[in-house]
This record gives sequence, structure tokens and C-alpha cells, in this order.
Amino acid sequence: MNRWVHTVSFFLFGLSLGTVSVGRPNILVILSDDQRADHLGVNGHPVLRTPNLDHLAEEGINFRNAFASSTACTPNRTCILTGQYERKHGVNFNSGSLLKEEAWQRTYPMLLKKAGYYVGYVGKNHTPIGKSDRGVGYQSGVMEGSFNYWYGNHNHSTFYPKSKYPIYLNARANSQVEIFTEGALNFLSEQNGFASASEFLKSRPLDQPFCLLVNLNVPHNKGTSTMRLLPKDPGLYKSAYRDQIENLPVPATYLAEHEIKQPKLPSHVYNGKYLGSYDYVKSRADLRERMVRVCQTVEGVDRMVGSLLGKLQQDGVADKTVTFFTSDHGIQHGEHGLGGKVLLYEESLRVPMIVHDPRIPQEHRGRVSEELVLSIDLAPTILELAGLPADEEMQGMSLIPLMHEKSIDWRCDFFAENLFTGQNYPRIEAVREKEFKYIRYFSKSHRIPYRKLLLASIEGESPTFEELYDLSKDPYEKKNLVGAKDYRMDLVRLRKRCQQLVIQAKGSLRYPLTIPYHSK
Repeated sequence: MNRWVHTVSFFLFGLSLGTVSVGRPNILVILSDDQRADHLGVNGHPVLRTPNLDHLAEEGINFRNAFASSTACTPNRTCILTGQYERKHGVNFNSGSLLKEEAWQRTYPMLLKKAGYYVGYVGKNHTPIGKSDRGVGYQSGVMEGSFNYWYGNHNHSTFYPKSKYPIYLNARANSQVEIFTEGALNFLSEQNGFASASEFLKSRPLDQPFCLLVNLNVPHNKGTSTMRLLPKDPGLYKSAYRDQIENLPVPATYLAEHEIKQPKLPSHVYNGKYLGSYDYVKSRADLRERMVRVCQTVEGVDRMVGSLLGKLQQDGVADKTVTFFTSDHGIQHGEHGLGGKVLLYEESLRVPMIVHDPRIPQEHRGRVSEELVLSIDLAPTILELAGLPADEEMQGMSLIPLMHEKSIDWRCDFFAENLFTGQNYPRIEAVREKEFKYIRYFSKSHRIPYRKLLLASIEGESPTFEELYDLSKDPYEKKNLVGAKDYRMDLVRLRKRCQQLVIQAKGSLRYPLTIPYHSK
């Protein structure tokens, strides 16, 4: 099996070719975890090295205004698969529900499979699916049995996944990114490269187009906090960036715990107490240590991208493979004294998003798009690339017109939400325009059943707190303009728009998407 690539030079892979391949393209979707939009070299990070992803952006389209509509793992990973807002699919950590098998069969990878694609899955899954004799959700076996090739795990992978998941014991590597790289390279190979392949690891037929989903669990805390700098770890994870630790940027609005005079949000809205895994934001020293690990793991992901693209070039299929790179959401790194995600500030909402289609003429490549694009746009885009219609329940928009610079009536705003009421978080809804953002908060009572939460604001529940930001003048969201006379009309307009958007996000269903699996 090929080793992963350490430099961009190995895979300067003919992306400059202007030829258009015949037939349906292969699809490669790479999803990182908790990776902020600004954690890419091409997006301006002053220290982080991501030459492979930077080159992919330079030969593709870099969507610089890409966002998650739900800023937590389970809901937004489900949004990506279904092309739906959480308000519609109804799956979260606190939802007490799982995606029905009927709904799962209408996700983009399953629709591709029905259309003749050979589909593979590598890495972390955080969407519970189906019931069977084996159990429910993650225990049902429905998801792994649905793919032609499965080399993954449910829930968090950690940095050393072999200790939790026997499926990875056949890998040569011990660290997460490198194990997943082996699994992805094995999928791309005509024959298995593992010493002892499981029943799910099959040779990929060369007469079918493929779709491969690679799902990382870094730079998420479950990956970065479990790094141990073991002797057999690649050198990248032991020494890289440590000589630059003082140069790693601290956010412009960073507040250490002892510097917080007035919390960003009132205590009746959010008490500011978050998981201990986010305690690293409380001091600059701990934050910079975490930044080292984030940079190390993101560079590891970049090397994986280089390795996979190099393999595509080596096998002569690079010119007919469309590659997507994004993250499930961002994260707060101490902005306003806050840690974690879920809160709908820019750091958590924004994600990197790069799309490379080698069949697009050269003059349309290497562009930066400023349009507002969402995670839910990936599913309809991928289906259109394969010549398939989007499922009637999908709510995203195909990115293909933007990729080809075609004139189109694109969205001028979008809806974002948090319905996760665990870990002290309030329910939140927001509307985000290019210039303004409006955020409203609701009761954080844990006693309200999730299914009622889906309808509460639609049926007239009043918010407990509001925020309004003029992003054109205040990109760091420092000054809440609710109550400012000059912005009264903007507040009224956005209140109305938020109500319209939450109703649209809930939509109507032709069939139930979820089933309950316990009493919540």
C-alpha cells in the first residue's frame, strides 16, 4: 500500500487538464471535525501548513462564506447526508430519535448506490440509523451494511482508534488520520491492501463510478486531547509547530477566564459553564498548546488529502473525480471568553469548503466565491453531478451554477439553529445575511420534549434574549445593537425574517424521517 504523501509535489496531478471526462464522475467527500474556516493556509492562517488543500482550492472553488446550519456533530453530519435542516430531519443528541431506514435510503450516498455507484465509508459516524435484531441506532448494523465498503466506527474515534474499535486492528498505523488514510487508499485500490481484511473490505470494481466518504474526528477534542506523543507516532504529532507556539494567533476577541468582567450572554440565557474538555480556552498557555495539536492534526489531514489525490492521479482517474473538502462545523477558541460550539457566533458557524471538479474549464477554476453556501448544499450538488435529481425532501441548493459562474438567483440569507439543550446550552435560532446577523434565545429547560422544541417558536414562543450585529462594521460581533435606535428597522425586519425561515426549515414531510428510541 502506498504511504501517504508528505509534500504537494507528488500529486500535482493534472488538475490543470481542461478535458471533460465521459460519464458520471467519481465523488470523494472529506469531512473534518470542529475545523474552523480560518484553519487553512489558503484562508489566511499565518502558521498552519496545508499545501495540498491550498492547491486544491487554487485549482477549484474556495467557498469563503460557507456555514453549518447546526453547529454540533450529530445534527449537522445528518444535515450533510440528508440535505435537510435539523428542524426537518429531527436528529440530535437530545432528540431521543434516530433516522428511519426509509429516510436513510434517501440520503445522497444511498441514492448514488441505487444509481450504480460503488459507495465506501471510512472513519467516524455520528448519525444513529435504523432498528434491527442487533439493536437500534449505532447498534443496528444498518449503516455499515448499507455501504459496499465500510471501514468506520460509530461515535468518537479518538487519536488511537485501535484501542476502541477492532475493525482498525489490521492497519499498519496507530494514529487516527493515518489509519483512515490506509482505509481510504485501500478503497481506491483494485485489491485489498490489508493483512487481514474484514467482511466489509472488498476490492473496488473498476467498471463502476465510486463515491467515498472519509470522515475524520480531528481536530475535535476527542482526537487532539487523546494525543500521547508515543514513540511510534509520526514525527508530525510530536514536534511540529512547537517551535512556533508563541506565534500561533490568539483570537482578536479572546478573553482568558480571569479577564471576563461581563459575560457575553446574561446568566439567565447561558451560564457559561461548559464541558471540561473546553477548559483549554481559559488560559493563553493552554489555548496555545491546543493550537499546536490542532495545527498538527489539520496538517495530518492535509497530508492524507495529498495521498488520496496522488493515488487518483497514479490510477488515471484524477480527471474524472470531483473532490469536496469541508468540516461539520467550527468552534469557539476563547472568543468573548467562550469555549465549545453550538453558540451561533461566526467562529462556530463558519466552515471551510473547497470543491474541485477537474472537468470545469481552466478559466472557471481557482476562484473564491463569496456567496452564502451551507452544509445542506452538498447533497443536491453531488446528486446533480451524478446526473440524479435531488430528493424531494432536500432543502439545500446545488452549487454547480456557482462552480460554473452561471447567473442564478442565490440565497441572500440563511437560517441557523441550536436545539441541543444538554451541557447548559440554550435553544437558539438565527438569521445570517451578508451584512447582518440576528440571534434569538429561548428557554433552556431540559423538561421540554425535543419534538415540542421543533415547533415551539413556530407556534409563538417568545425569545428570552436577542442579539443583532452589523457584520459589515463589527465582524467580531462585539456590539449587540438590540435597542440601538438607528438599527430599529433592521431588528424588526430580521425578527420577521427569522420567523419565516424557521417555518421554511421545518417544512412539511411526505413520510416520517425519524423514529423514537427512548422516552424523551
